[in-house]
Amino acid sequence: MKLYYSPGACSLASHILLNEINVDFDLERVDLKTHKTEKGADYYEINPKGYVPALEINPGLILTENVAVLPFIAQHDPKQDLIPPSGLGRAKVLEWLGYLNSELHDAYAVFFGPALTEEERARAYAEIDKILKYIENYLQESEFDYLVNDRFGPADAYLFVITNWSNVIQHDLTPYPNIVALRNKVAERQSVQIAMRDEGLIP
Repeated sequence: MKLYYSPGACSLASHILLNEINVDFDLERVDLKTHKTEKGADYYEINPKGYVPALEINPGLILTENVAVLPFIAQHDPKQDLIPPSGLGRAKVLEWLGYLNSELHDAYAVFFGPALTEEERARAYAEIDKILKYIENYLQESEFDYLVNDRFGPADAYLFVITNWSNVIQHDLTPYPNIVALRNKVAERQSVQIAMRDEGLIP
């Protein structure tokens, strides 16, 4: 498999999961401004949508969209720890991935487009905080160690990556101690440390 990625982008979640399942895979960096890969390929010819992640499963067979790519990678875990194979447990993983993708990801994404006015920034921060408050309250009341159950999985990787963007947009996560605790736990995983070093995010 080959993962097309951009450092620190949402493709980092796929990178983390690929490390988790301990399979051989290739990485190819994408410049999202020029839409050229590090090998000089036109990224639009690989993924006409133009964004990451794109997972090349076999030559010419490309899978895109986090809600598809992350479960696909997770189901290849030989220990079958990352995602339940069926039933309500698997549905809960997909529920969280859908929410994170459609709500939290989009709320952060406005900061990476055209420059915002002060009023627009305030509204955008408020939208992020509304979603994070929901997740914080859920974690506060949950009996599980992670979002879905007591095992690390795709939703935890995705939440970690998205909330990592708070560092970029100067957004304070300290009002959300349960989210911070989950982030810290995820950050300690070897798969995360390797992915972040490979992408040049940490020394």
